Amino acid sequence: MIHELLKSVFGYDSFRPLQESIIQRTLDGQDSVVIMPTGGGKSLCYQIPALALEGCAVVISPLISLMQDQVLSLQQLGVQAMLWNSTLNAAEVREVRQHLESGQLKLLYISPERLNLDDFLSVLKECHISFFAIDEAHCISEWGHDFRPGYRSLSLIKEHFSEKPVMALTATATDQVIHDIKTQLVLETSKVFKASFNRPNLFYEVKRKKNTFKELLRFLESRKDQSGIIYCQSRKNVETIAEKLIQQGFSAKAYHAGLSNDEREKNQNDFIHDDTPIIVATIAFGMGIDKSNVRYVVHYDLPKTIENYYQETGRAGRDGVDSHCLLFFSYADRFKLEHFMHEISDMNERKRCIKKLNQMIDFAAKPRCRRQQLLNYFGEEHSASCDFCDICKNPPQEKDITIVSQKVLSCIYRVRQNYGVTMIIDVLRGTMNDKIRYLNFDKLSTFGIEKELSKAELHDVVQHLIYLRLIAIQGFDYPVLKLTEKAGPVLRSEERLFMPVFERPKTVKQKKMSKNREIVHEDEGLFSLLKQKRKDMATTLRLPAYMIFHDKTLQEIASIKPSSMAELMTVSGVGLKKAQRFGEDFLEVVRGGN
Repeated sequence: MIHELLKSVFGYDSFRPLQESIIQRTLDGQDSVVIMPTGGGKSLCYQIPALALEGCAVVISPLISLMQDQVLSLQQLGVQAMLWNSTLNAAEVREVRQHLESGQLKLLYISPERLNLDDFLSVLKECHISFFAIDEAHCISEWGHDFRPGYRSLSLIKEHFSEKPVMALTATATDQVIHDIKTQLVLETSKVFKASFNRPNLFYEVKRKKNTFKELLRFLESRKDQSGIIYCQSRKNVETIAEKLIQQGFSAKAYHAGLSNDEREKNQNDFIHDDTPIIVATIAFGMGIDKSNVRYVVHYDLPKTIENYYQETGRAGRDGVDSHCLLFFSYADRFKLEHFMHEISDMNERKRCIKKLNQMIDFAAKPRCRRQQLLNYFGEEHSASCDFCDICKNPPQEKDITIVSQKVLSCIYRVRQNYGVTMIIDVLRGTMNDKIRYLNFDKLSTFGIEKELSKAELHDVVQHLIYLRLIAIQGFDYPVLKLTEKAGPVLRSEERLFMPVFERPKTVKQKKMSKNREIVHEDEGLFSLLKQKRKDMATTLRLPAYMIFHDKTLQEIASIKPSSMAELMTVSGVGLKKAQRFGEDFLEVVRGGN
């Protein structure tokens, strides 16, 4: 039965790893904890048993936008799904309640806070509930990256509905978070299903911050017709980058907590409906977005943790099509974040935050396969080269920087450890200016002893020494460089130092599919026509385009060129309801495009 539902409703021929086992456990009336990456098919794990079982499944979700997106998607598939939240007026609440009490609903989406309301609990107790699914379950843990106090009350599910199975789902969870989920939700005997964190269709790349906006423009130039998210740490950066992109002719919108609710909602909807291809946002954006055709995610600033980075990059390529994740990185980002972390009053919390930041720094700075680092962080072995990240595509060369490092360290010492990076580089390169003349730094033995390296190359060396903890930065308004104990052995020539140096990376071709999947060679012209048809239909129906068909589905249609409804139904992602509703329109495009 569940295979029939998978094909007829969702249009897929086979389950992804673990999905069938998770579904069967719920059908057997047992609890489970599901850790599955974004784009890994978490939603199907509770949507299919909801359709297979008698009664209505209650799905607890943290964001209104996430509920709206999922309910709208299900309704396009002919599934009886509704939400019950604070956006509904009295008449809409009566309608939802009527559908629930009459047994017409298969899925009801609510917030965790609504479950706390006595009146709502009373309603649920009078209805036939099949099971509970708790999405974004990491929100229950203070060790998670999106802690939400309302999730702590969800233990009442087992108090009031002890016989009903519970499924807790999240995209990222460390062992500590998994422990919290099981303990707080009273799921100690539940089975934990942990899928691979590998997203083989995501290309990971890290670039040092040099002419960053110019590099961003170069990156976007070949992606003008693609949807993408650019993350910045501050509202100011969001506004600045969005304005500069618009000045350069790109269609972009800003999204951050400082905007009015109406403006945020409009900008988000424009992005979801493909009216605006680029959204520049703080991390407040994205958790409730199921948009499947995001082709790239750019981090203009360093994320605070690997969990944040993984969650945010996971918003790219949810449809399985190859997508690009670009991180711009500098040690100045680390310094800013550390400054704020040192203001955290709780000592243990401060240490935890700094530890996670250092792990993020290591990911960005280490010349090691990005995919290996991510998977190892989440406790998953991955020893082979992935061949789909910047390190594997363009391995760095090891350069001996021992002598130039000695010069840098010696210069810091001779200016009495009272100056920043710019002064150190100016002294080493022998730059004469009024300040150096006034301070008599032109008389120092280190003045002008390193003229072969450019300012940019010297800056890279200094940054690498900061990463290696030979140099520490002190002060926020006027940061200065200080030597650490680790500098001694290098100055005494007891240790040699090496730094990874990258050649100009080769352009990563925008492949249709990665080497991990069957390659689809679609007709590019036909694919464009199909996308335009989808866009026109989406506009008419006021739906996001991806809710009609994913890019991956259109690629397959453009490849096999179905001539009948039966052939169209063999395409992945084309279920019975969508075939009946949209099939003939797309078949006409195929016939006209041949």
